[in-house]
Amino acid sequence: MRLRFFIPLSFFVFLVGVGIRFYYLFALNAYPQYFYNGAPLLNTHDGYFYAQGAKELLNLYQEYIHNSTWNLWQHTKDIFEIPNPPALSKSANEILSKLTALLALCLPLSLEQIFFFLPAVFGSLIVFPIMALTRHFGAIPCALSGLLSAISVGYYNRTLLGYYDTDMLVIVLGVGVGVMILRTLATQRTLDCAILFALSVFALGYYSNLRYILLGYIFILLLFLMESLYKKSDERFLIQAIIAGLILTLLLEILAPNLTFLWVLLGIALGFSLNFYRKVNLKLFILCALGFLFWRILPSMLKSDYLGGFFSKNTSGNPNANLHYLDVLSTIAEVSSINFSEFAYRVSGGILWLILGALGYIWLVLRYKKYLLFLPFLALGCFAFLQGLRFSFYAIPLFVLGLSFLLFQTQEILKFFKFRILKSLLLLSLSYFAILPHLSHIRHYVVAPILEKSEAEILHSLNAQKGDFALAWWDYGYFVSYFSGLKTFIDGGKHSGAQNFPISLALSTKEETTSYNIAKMLLSGESLESYLQNLGIAETLEILKTKQTFAESQNALYFILPWRMLEIFPSIMRFSQIDLTNGKIPKLDFFALSISEKNEMVEFKNGIKLNKNTGEVLSQDFNTTIQKSIDLQNHTTQSFDDTSTLMAIFLPNGKTLLCAESYLETFYFKGLFFEQLDKNLFQKVLKNDKITIYKLL
Repeated sequence: MRLRFFIPLSFFVFLVGVGIRFYYLFALNAYPQYFYNGAPLLNTHDGYFYAQGAKELLNLYQEYIHNSTWNLWQHTKDIFEIPNPPALSKSANEILSKLTALLALCLPLSLEQIFFFLPAVFGSLIVFPIMALTRHFGAIPCALSGLLSAISVGYYNRTLLGYYDTDMLVIVLGVGVGVMILRTLATQRTLDCAILFALSVFALGYYSNLRYILLGYIFILLLFLMESLYKKSDERFLIQAIIAGLILTLLLEILAPNLTFLWVLLGIALGFSLNFYRKVNLKLFILCALGFLFWRILPSMLKSDYLGGFFSKNTSGNPNANLHYLDVLSTIAEVSSINFSEFAYRVSGGILWLILGALGYIWLVLRYKKYLLFLPFLALGCFAFLQGLRFSFYAIPLFVLGLSFLLFQTQEILKFFKFRILKSLLLLSLSYFAILPHLSHIRHYVVAPILEKSEAEILHSLNAQKGDFALAWWDYGYFVSYFSGLKTFIDGGKHSGAQNFPISLALSTKEETTSYNIAKMLLSGESLESYLQNLGIAETLEILKTKQTFAESQNALYFILPWRMLEIFPSIMRFSQIDLTNGKIPKLDFFALSISEKNEMVEFKNGIKLNKNTGEVLSQDFNTTIQKSIDLQNHTTQSFDDTSTLMAIFLPNGKTLLCAESYLETFYFKGLFFEQLDKNLFQKVLKNDKITIYKLL
């Protein structure tokens, strides 16, 4: 396909990929409670980590502009005497946060609008490198590859509107580096080599785990190098130069990861210095550099999300193995393994399309061995079977290439078909059926944002001072920090079993003094784990039941109790219910939220039903009666059987909670449902229909 046709076609497919994602916005328009500051709220927890960094950078810039005086001498002085910048959060150093802040300065959109729309634009960029790989397949197969890469189930889920996370560019950059490797080998131009090295450094700075893709590229290129040396091909020098450059970029990212933009410039210089490589012994450099690289990178690989589970037996995240904490990965659905059918659906829309894509890719590499370069994506994608569904979207590019090549071969078979219109219609029909499962998924995949407007507003209205803390569960850590400005003890990046244990204990204990002491301990900078290690588990837990004295802090602490936490409260309790001496978790008391209600009958999972009028609980395994029902909206109570330990709570949102009486005695229930916390220890400062906030006294 000629360039003058390829460029407008690729931009058209890109715009289609972006436009399809706006169906999600159309669906959300029916739910005004999810809109804040002119845009829907995000649907990924990690998004508010990067959002916090972008907001800080933007505020820093605006503060500088506001305080600056347009004085030539002052500006000249500022160049040489740069004042110490204020302390910024870790997320402010992320490339995604910096890009977002820059876009906020250039575009007439609010920061929240940029957060929401950016994934659709950045995620759809995948069409350009994929279509560059399939350009010579013809217009229809090329367009199919671009569109499939943009809207495949697994990829769409992680790049839809509101999924503001690094995932939006991970595959784009990874495949882009591969495309530039092939282009450099084809053109042998120094400019392409410079772009390759600059893109590689930028990719590693953007998302460090792309190192595994680059390592895979290096391994495949070494195989190409062995073949070229055997055949004495003219490509062998260029392959060596690319391998050496990729190894160097990996070393730069490992040794000094905070100097990304400097390394980008160095990468460009390396590319334009291609002829310099002829004067050095690249084979010796590659062997030495590879040895050093694996010496530095292998330990981190074994501890990574990809391989850590196979080599690390200490699930606590704590080097002191005598304390057995709960592994947080066991409570996250996103890292749960998936079966083959689910994998096929997320990667290609179904088992049939996965098989066709696999056959097409095999045929493709038999015809053009250069496409073997992208095998690392398949390797990472297959980790979905072991480490969770989040890895499945890595495999999508390979199966897209395979389906596109199959369509190309079909086109070749039909080349001598006389009726060109019918031939085109047949190819378009095959493309439509390949795309149909993904379009159907998009139509039905309307996920709710992770919080509502009223939650964002109450957190934003909290009159907290800089340096104050929030005690909240880690799922909500990032958005609590973003909207309230409070620091958190645990969040999406800091949630090991050892870190979760004290927060879980504070929220689930029946002793309010224990919650108070844990909060005071954390606020003073002390560690509960040190007490557990030095005094023993039983002694520490007993001490926490009586009010203790800790170092005074100038900062306040707020307990954030959201209603949405009710759905995961048993999982939260598991972190502190675990026996730290052996890692065993006792069976938790009964807990179930209703899934439907019809007249007086309330239905729960596993066929359990509750008759609201009689208090009877019906099930295949047992029949019993609740002790009482509590209506939180009407503030009424109805008793049924004093000997029963089951309680029914009618929630303000229309759902019903059926649980053991023991849950009602926990800090979370007493603070959120009944507001019975000790007023000498905790002061209620804010409350709405979604969150209740207490201040530690």
